[in-house]
Amino acid sequence: MRDQGEMIDYLLGELDELDRVRFERSMQEDAGLRAEVDGMRQLVGRLDGLSTEAWDYAGAHHGQREPEPARRQRRTWLTPRRAGLAFAGAAALAAVLLVLLTAGSSRTPSKTVVLGAVPGAPSRSRATATITGSERVQLNIEHLTPTDERHYYELWLMTDTTHLVPVASFRVNPSGAARLSLPLPASPAAYRYLNVSLQRAGAGSAISSLSVLRGPT
Repeated sequence: MRDQGEMIDYLLGELDELDRVRFERSMQEDAGLRAEVDGMRQLVGRLDGLSTEAWDYAGAHHGQREPEPARRQRRTWLTPRRAGLAFAGAAALAAVLLVLLTAGSSRTPSKTVVLGAVPGAPSRSRATATITGSERVQLNIEHLTPTDERHYYELWLMTDTTHLVPVASFRVNPSGAARLSLPLPASPAAYRYLNVSLQRAGAGSAISSLSVLRGPT
């Protein structure tokens, strides 16, 4: 296998003219070298604009995180692309691309909504909702009145009583708490509030007049 440092210099355009011509002649004569360079070329496109912090993430998830002094020293002379290629190597291309996809998904935007008590509900009642993109909501409820067999709570995406969609029905434990992770049936950006209403079993699926928690999306 040819020295990876020379391949990196070639892909980053850092070989002088004589070495570049010699390297390209070697690729013409060596199909294995061409394949190795083409594989690494795909990785170069993924590394454009990638921060050194993202490569710290990649190293940590492959058990190769450097001690802090070494990482500080590395940042003084390695560009993000060169650091990534040196870390990856031809044999680790697939693993690094998987880490990049995982790192990207971890940066999915999230928003926290605080739902406060609606007038008439217990004043201590509250909930915190963490909305991840437009896909899921994690709901942490505290101090709601415990439900009996005839009642349950419903979470809604809501603008008003004619523009709303139910998310899920739930009950709380005797201490008035609940922890829920729920898929969202619609984008929260299309509605003004997250709303929790107290519903009576057998009374139909329409929202009741007893909303207890509400917060702006």
